[in-house]
Amino acid sequence: MRILFVLLSVLVVSKLCAQTSKLTVSEKIRLVESSLLPAIVMEGETIPYMSITDRMKQLDVSGLGLAIIKDGRIEWAKSYGIADRQSGRAVNEHTLFQAASVSKPVTALAVLHWVEKGKFELDTDINHYLKNWKVPENEFTKTEKVTLRRLLSHEAGITVHGFRGYSVSDSVPTLSQVLRGEKPANSRPIVPDTIPGSIFRYSGGGYTIIQQALTDQLGKAFPDIMQETVFDRIGMKNSTFGQPVPAKFRSNAATGYRANGKEIDGNWHTYPELAAAGLWTTPTDLARYVIEIQQSLKGKSNRIISRETASTMVTNPSHPYGLGPMLISQDDSLVFIHGGSNEGFRCIYIAEATTGNGAVIMTNSDNDFTLIYDIVRSIAKVYNWFFYKSGKISRFDLNNDQLARLTGTYNMPGYTFELVQNNGLLHLKPHWEKPVMELLPKSLTQFTDRDGRYDVEFVYDNSGKVKAAKVFGDTFEKTDQ
Repeated sequence: MRILFVLLSVLVVSKLCAQTSKLTVSEKIRLVESSLLPAIVMEGETIPYMSITDRMKQLDVSGLGLAIIKDGRIEWAKSYGIADRQSGRAVNEHTLFQAASVSKPVTALAVLHWVEKGKFELDTDINHYLKNWKVPENEFTKTEKVTLRRLLSHEAGITVHGFRGYSVSDSVPTLSQVLRGEKPANSRPIVPDTIPGSIFRYSGGGYTIIQQALTDQLGKAFPDIMQETVFDRIGMKNSTFGQPVPAKFRSNAATGYRANGKEIDGNWHTYPELAAAGLWTTPTDLARYVIEIQQSLKGKSNRIISRETASTMVTNPSHPYGLGPMLISQDDSLVFIHGGSNEGFRCIYIAEATTGNGAVIMTNSDNDFTLIYDIVRSIAKVYNWFFYKSGKISRFDLNNDQLARLTGTYNMPGYTFELVQNNGLLHLKPHWEKPVMELLPKSLTQFTDRDGRYDVEFVYDNSGKVKAAKVFGDTFEKTDQ
């Protein structure tokens, strides 16, 4: 019966995807919910479609919110699962999630508004706008300066990739302490360590400088600036940069969960690095942000920025980021996108610049970028998007003896992972309670995971025993020979 259901699903999805414009919203919802596929499929392999709820259970993802944008409007939004397991509170349209690094492109929209109003210039030394703290001058800033344009596009040569946040038992530093890297801050000092403009390097530290510049120039608290500049103008009523989450939103705030299902101590971490990681919002509110940029690009809205400025926001010929969002170009289409990853939360928005289409997915689990991209591929299939489709690799079969050689524990200082067999398949088990990351062989030595995120290379000794595995350039020694 299950095989028959899978075959019928394939036929229905194939037929309906060719006629997307004729589908009702209810039909689209049903197909998106039931058409999840992994990133990688082997040639000749038949993979049954998964459902959102089944995949959430498999990956131990507590709750999820989803919003679909079609032709410049929210076509539908839906919630799944639990916002807080202890109380049993379900996710609903008002549930707020931490947006993590999606805070950056939302902040960028406010920055560009104030550039248009003459409060800032994109290419002026940022120290011109800073009062209580200055970017330290050093050997890297002798000829090139840190500017807003470079900060927004991660080209300013600034340290600190991201932030861990502060648990309920931690002391929370001031913004000044974060910038200086002074206790109780748990991050390094934010300084230039590369010539500004010379390379692209993602930097949450750079957006923390932007946060200080906005508050210094506008003379207001950062949450108030974002409320007045962005949220109030486009109807983002369930959004805040308040940290910790303000009392009026607390009853609707989702609890964050680790990959093993354990809740974050105190429900969530506090992030004083507001511009880099401090946004609480809902999928529908974040969709309103996306739509505003799309409408500005078409010249149909100037509530925050003009068409010209919107075009500048999504333009960068030399690096993968514009002024805020990440950019993906294919043929004549441009996609602007950004993901977020705080302790206990993951999220993403994806939007086509000209068609007015897009999606927002937000969750309250560490273990769910896999799920997020599964859903994105399902949306792309149902809505006939040109990107995020499953890729294929050539089939390479291993016998049981070859698989057995690979299984075991691999170690490098500070990190250990395990390879296990599950029904004749090889799985990478870094920290989950159960194996979920299937490794697919491309050769005897080269493997990729089913979700397209990890490539693993095995190293054999002269006797044919596996002695190490290389992941992301790091070598992990096999410790159970």
